[in-house]
Amino acid sequence: MELCELVCPTCFERFEVAAPDVGDTVFPVEHDYDCAVCCRPMLIVFEISFEGDEVSGFARGLGE
Repeated sequence: MELCELVCPTCFERFEVAAPDVGDTVFPVEHDYDCAVCCRPMLIVFEISFEGDEVSGFARGLGE
């Protein structure tokens, strides 16, 4: 299982989430998520590298 480090767009705390499996997913993927620190909702977007072997992610607020 690959982990992605993200930053909460509200409280700016760093946290890790499990990335989707490369072989079973069509990218980009969006997931609703609540921050483990401040509990604010956010949207996590997972993308795959050009080579197709590495998943990265970023978090944004729901209003962005």
